[in-house]
Amino acid sequence: MDLRLHACAYSFHTLPFKTSFKPPPFFLLRLQVVGSCQALVNGKMKLIEPGDLLIYRPGEPYHLEVGAMDGKTESGDYFMLCEGSWIEEWWKEKTRPIQQKIHLDAGMLSLWQQLNIEHHRRVQDNSELIRHLLCALCLSLDRLPVDSGSREDDQGHSNEIVMLMRRYINEHALRPLRVMDVAEAAGLSVSRAVHLFKELTGYTIIQYAQEIRLSNALEQIRYTDLGLENIAGSCGFGTYSYFHKVFKARYGLSPSEVRNRPLEPGLEGVFATAGTVNGANLSPDARRFLTS
Repeated sequence: MDLRLHACAYSFHTLPFKTSFKPPPFFLLRLQVVGSCQALVNGKMKLIEPGDLLIYRPGEPYHLEVGAMDGKTESGDYFMLCEGSWIEEWWKEKTRPIQQKIHLDAGMLSLWQQLNIEHHRRVQDNSELIRHLLCALCLSLDRLPVDSGSREDDQGHSNEIVMLMRRYINEHALRPLRVMDVAEAAGLSVSRAVHLFKELTGYTIIQYAQEIRLSNALEQIRYTDLGLENIAGSCGFGTYSYFHKVFKARYGLSPSEVRNRPLEPGLEGVFATAGTVNGANLSPDARRFLTS
């Protein structure tokens, strides 16, 4: 099977970010799962929100900007760069717009997460598994229903409720947070809030709060001189040992290692769900594209 994965990661931005206008030399697939940004679509910058899938073929102009929306800078997405005859045939099977709204199916998100994890494994040769996961992901995208007008009102109402929950979590994540409080803020039962939030964001409420805490801690580690234990406390972690554990599990490096590690231009905000910081498992071609 002729299919090569050059990069796969989860990117979470809480600071302004933008790419240069440069066509990718690969197929670029990007799925917005949290927050919003703007991307170049058919020559115009368009708003990208959770559920928006972007697919750029090689040579298609690409530009991404993350900035403040409603006073909050926040954008989380899965992305990958790939090439080969299999993906070319998949692309040709149907008309594929650059931007389309899809349902954030938990199974599809799980596939993307597993592909991300396997891509960052170093111990064994898992290239065949990666190719099959990539095929399964692309085929699963074809089976997902595209949001249609008949669902527009219900979907819009659900999005508004999840937006309320996200706003509440954003404002309270750095303090003790209960799922019950998030549900109450949205006027939902706990079970309904948990289900709806997971369905539309791909995260549990606790996972999303953890992302906010870790992202705030990461920025303070990189851009302030505050002590690491003080940062852990200010970002809602009860003990430094727990903070150290979840931080290293999330970014692949300890807080002190991140503080002492120079940043690579162009890769700020790109952190793998599993593996190492700053896209360390990029192919040389993907690294040149992302850092140019």
